[in-house]
Amino acid sequence: MRVSLRWISEYVELPEMDREALVERLTLAGLEVEDIRELGPVEGVVCGKIVRVVSHPNADRLKVCEVEAGGRVYTLVSGAPNLEEGAWAPLALPGARLPSGLEVKAVTLRGVKSQGMILSAQDLLLEEKSTGIWILPGPQGGEDLGSLLELPDTVLSLKITSNRPDLLGIYGIAREFAALFRCELKELDLSFPETDPPIDFRVTLEDPRDCPRYIAREIEVGQGTLPLKFAARLYKAGMRPLHPVVDVTNYVMLELGEPLHAFDLARIPSRWIHVRRARPGERMRTLDGVERELTPEVLLITDGERPIALAGIMGGEDSEVSENTVDVLLEAANFSSARIRRGSRAVGLQTEASLRFERNLSPELADLGSRRTCHFYAKYLGGRVARGAAEAYPEPKRARIISLRKARVGEILGVEIPEGELRECLERLEMEVRTEGDRFRVRVPPHRTDLEREIDLIEEVARIYGYDRIPAVPPVVPLRRGGKDSREEFADEVRRICTALGLQEILTPGLVPMDAAEVRLKNPMAVGQEGLRASLRHGLLEAVRENFASQAEGLALFEVGRVFLSRGDGVVEEDRLGVVLAGRTGIPLAGKEHFGPSHLKGILEGILAALRVKGVELGEIDAPWLHPFRRAGIYLVTRDASRVTGAEKEDTSRVTHHVSRMSIGWLGELTPEAAGDIPGNPRVLMLEISLLPLREAREEIRFEPLARYPASKRDLSLLVPVGVPEGRVRGAILAEELVESVFLYDLYTGAGIPEGTRSLTYEVVFRHPDRTLSSEEVEEAVGRILARLEPLGVRLRG
Repeated sequence: MRVSLRWISEYVELPEMDREALVERLTLAGLEVEDIRELGPVEGVVCGKIVRVVSHPNADRLKVCEVEAGGRVYTLVSGAPNLEEGAWAPLALPGARLPSGLEVKAVTLRGVKSQGMILSAQDLLLEEKSTGIWILPGPQGGEDLGSLLELPDTVLSLKITSNRPDLLGIYGIAREFAALFRCELKELDLSFPETDPPIDFRVTLEDPRDCPRYIAREIEVGQGTLPLKFAARLYKAGMRPLHPVVDVTNYVMLELGEPLHAFDLARIPSRWIHVRRARPGERMRTLDGVERELTPEVLLITDGERPIALAGIMGGEDSEVSENTVDVLLEAANFSSARIRRGSRAVGLQTEASLRFERNLSPELADLGSRRTCHFYAKYLGGRVARGAAEAYPEPKRARIISLRKARVGEILGVEIPEGELRECLERLEMEVRTEGDRFRVRVPPHRTDLEREIDLIEEVARIYGYDRIPAVPPVVPLRRGGKDSREEFADEVRRICTALGLQEILTPGLVPMDAAEVRLKNPMAVGQEGLRASLRHGLLEAVRENFASQAEGLALFEVGRVFLSRGDGVVEEDRLGVVLAGRTGIPLAGKEHFGPSHLKGILEGILAALRVKGVELGEIDAPWLHPFRRAGIYLVTRDASRVTGAEKEDTSRVTHHVSRMSIGWLGELTPEAAGDIPGNPRVLMLEISLLPLREAREEIRFEPLARYPASKRDLSLLVPVGVPEGRVRGAILAEELVESVFLYDLYTGAGIPEGTRSLTYEVVFRHPDRTLSSEEVEEAVGRILARLEPLGVRLRG
């Protein structure tokens, strides 16, 4: 933002310090100065009236002008394309000195003597490039225009951070000067006479969240002219004077940071302003002459039906102020920063107005800007302002109160600031401070929309107190031994176990296509990364596809990663282990054996055994991505002993009925459709399991002394119905208190086995910790086991 120090001096008395010290103090306070532009003094430049323009006798592109100034007529030669008889322009007489240091002399051009020079804004260093001379709005008093143009001057280019919209106006910068240099800030003159009849206009809002406040005033524009300093200040800020009515709105925007807009009231016959979103397919032509197609992302100012402006961005051509405008409708509003940002992006247009509205302006600024504009209309243009205003402000903003702990300031800044000076720093920023015990209750002024928390106030204290006054002491941080939490330690242990089982670890992206996600990103950065993964399956499968495309013969991979699941109104994160096997095993002396379901199940059993997790069973699962005959769900089975009744305690064969089964994962072979196009079409086997249930179910390591008494072994050949899982049979055997271990060593189906059953042969080890078991005790234990198995339809094979 370009800031004229001569303009700022209208509101505050500038400190007497050299430019380097001033720039350093501003930069330390957060107002980074990116560039300094010195505009030199002007001497011998007056206001002249062009009374005659004729062609140059010896040059086609030059004109000979007669210019009257100070009662004399001067002859000048100029090549400007906009020379007009009767126009007023800056005239540099012989001996004049321009801001660039150039001295003007009388010269002869193609045989005609030129007694000076008609100037452009570029010649005065007010504009980078001009297309013609500067046509002044009328005669300017005084013999020297230098004072009217406020030259010499210094223009600072300040870098305004996005959280400080109050600094996007000259008056806001002046407020900072007043706080930093302890000078008095002059109040703005907002006075203007109001005339009858009162304003007869209506303002409505479709959604107050898009437009929290809208103020409309009606002004009958007079025939006055603006002081030359208005045009000079606009030039110095990087804008060009256009029309007195528009120049005032631009001037107030630069002064206060509040964008305003003037409509030709005659072009709004409905006398109604309605703020709404654009409808699909709606179009309008903006002031730059471009017809734009609109979307519902764009906020519009309408006359009740047709759009007349892009809210907070640019006005419409149909309601533009022109030389024939008599009555003006002045808009001062506050728009949602997010809505203006989206609308500006949707139409591909960013303006000075949208830049400010995108920074979250205060709604209170709208009324201030409206009154200041009416003041200038009435004072300089002879405007007649209708009594009252048409306003929509459904939810007025309340003053923000922040609690500031005095001791916290010293803890954060590392320097103890006396209470009186601490209070002064806040009050210099126009904050109201009230003491309540060990803290301040601070009332934040409306223009500081960026102050929301205690830490924000502490930062403001540091800025005003001065960063250079805070000692540069290195922080003393006690050394602490780092460590991982139990979740991370468990994940690391799982990684070590998988590596020991011959698997290679991979890491795959968490961003996946939407069909592999439950949580969608609002603003995806790339195609194929629209959501957060709900399973590790997508990444593992992509790794298989890429490796086999590079002629890999076999893979055994695993990943420990996080998935994101949609649960109600929130998102649940869950750590999981994924394993994928494909192609040849690579086991020496195993020939060209390929991975099969037994390998995958073996890996699962190895992981569970190493983690000391028991009670995991395989069961049915509805997983359409897995082969219907080579798939299983992984369940964690727990017994609820509190639900066992007295009768059941007597009949231990019924204890297994009171169990809970929690699904914690799945394993199996992917269908060809799920696997997709993989070079070589290998069988792809995969498992995925949640880690949290495993971590909670693992058993503590227990050390027991070696058995002192011998064991007894029995082989049990059982006929088991096909529908009964082997795990339930094993569980019934282990329920016998004398059983030490069970080993399944034979599975047989075929001749001699009834249809619908299979033969399972177990080696059962019996042992008593205090004595040697007799044969009768072992037989009784076998009988109890068979009794437990009977409800399952399991019987001893004859």
